[in-house]
Amino acid sequence: MQSSMRAVLSFLDAPQLNAPEAYVKFNPAVFADDGTVTDKGTADFLRHYMEEYGAFVERVLAANAPGHIGDPKPDAEKLSR
Repeated sequence: MQSSMRAVLSFLDAPQLNAPEAYVKFNPAVFADDGTVTDKGTADFLRHYMEEYGAFVERVLAANAPGHIGDPKPDAEKLSR
């Protein structure tokens, strides 16, 4: 399913987070009862993954900001914000 979705997103020229890539299997031994991650390696990996995801979202939002190259007619008021 994931590779099919990537093909569709590529065809649509949609932004994708291609790396880092993760296939996460739930392991109850890694999580405490309150949901915190108890395994340091897993916690480090998840932290890094979310940092990369946050940076990806910032890049996508910046690319879609008013006045970017894809705007048919940049609005001067939007650009001054």
